[in-house]
Amino acid sequence: MGQTYDESGHMDQKPEDGHASELDDNLTDESVPPQQPAETLEEQGEDAPAAEEELARMREALLRTRAEMDNLRKRTDRELERSRRYLHEALMKDLVPVLDALDQGLENAAADDDSLRDGLGMIRNQLLQNLGRHGLEVLEPEGERFDPDWHEAMSMQASAEHAPDSILLVLQRGYTLNGRLIRPARVIVARAP
Repeated sequence: MGQTYDESGHMDQKPEDGHASELDDNLTDESVPPQQPAETLEEQGEDAPAAEEELARMREALLRTRAEMDNLRKRTDRELERSRRYLHEALMKDLVPVLDALDQGLENAAADDDSLRDGLGMIRNQLLQNLGRHGLEVLEPEGERFDPDWHEAMSMQASAEHAPDSILLVLQRGYTLNGRLIRPARVIVARAP
């Protein structure tokens, strides 16, 4: 048996691993004093109503605190998700003029220089494909109804062939990032003749 000493200096005898202690054999349910039940609120007498009110206040405060913590967690989760979705917004805004330059280069490439147009087209498509994986979408609303939330009208033109307020021509493409407008499409809008 291992020997240890308690606070008063008496030797405690503890059984070694695997051996039952003689002390454990002597302990029975009768040797352990029964737990006394806590006084009920009714037995407390005059303080019972005050204690009940305090208990009710504490429960209410606990429920309120839990609700506040739950709301805080939900709000934090929403803000983190929003931050993740729009993490690349500044970069996307910086790359939109590069896409415009590629579009301009494609339009202005000499008709007889197919290799230049093919090369610029491949670069533009690859760039759009990669940016699209991060949530960038192109707005090309030609033929759609004009929506000032998504389009910027550069001018209006009379047209008998198109419905009034429809988009005749897209001058510059617009872009969205995960549904949020980065730049509106610049368009010419039809009006009645």
